[in-house]
Amino acid sequence: MPGPKAPEEERKEQILEAAQRVAAAETLAGLTIRRVAEAAGLSVGLVLFHFKSKERLLMSLLDRVLEETLAEMESSREAARDPVPREMLRNLLRREIERLPAERERVELFYDYWVMGTRQPEIRARVRASLERYRRLVAEVTGHMVASEPGAFGGMTAEGLAAIMVSFIEGCALQAVIDPASFDVAAYMENVDALIDSIRSPV
Repeated sequence: MPGPKAPEEERKEQILEAAQRVAAAETLAGLTIRRVAEAAGLSVGLVLFHFKSKERLLMSLLDRVLEETLAEMESSREAARDPVPREMLRNLLRREIERLPAERERVELFYDYWVMGTRQPEIRARVRASLERYRRLVAEVTGHMVASEPGAFGGMTAEGLAAIMVSFIEGCALQAVIDPASFDVAAYMENVDALIDSIRSPV
């Protein structure tokens, strides 16, 4: 029989943490219930009791990765607060780029799911929904900037500017995964500063 709810949730979290470690080391293709059980120090039967199948475990791990990514963006947005909208956007981009090297494994796992989503509609839908929520969070910041500098963006909307900023972050994330040894945070931030500083309000 399942135990009390709190211990059960703790056990599921233990299993998901182990699954994330296995996926980071072996990629999603190498993730198996047996490997996860070994990493968690549990029996295969107990892992299956909580997640029923490898497919359900994969979906639960995906949700965990997406929730962590959005939680980090929320944290970045709070830390980036500044009375000057332009500086808030700069701070937000800096936070998102600076954290990439330390979170490379989770970023790589996100892109692993992204590739898997090209073949599995449910995964693709969840990743797309998460990216849309991420863009909306950025759009809240770009919205303040567009509103504070009328005419500076040549008709570009807050959503359009947010899409450009998110594309820049995603490009940095890919670079951090593909070539982490050459990922130069300072150099990327110079580009961020140049990009934001190039936006000028009409005289």
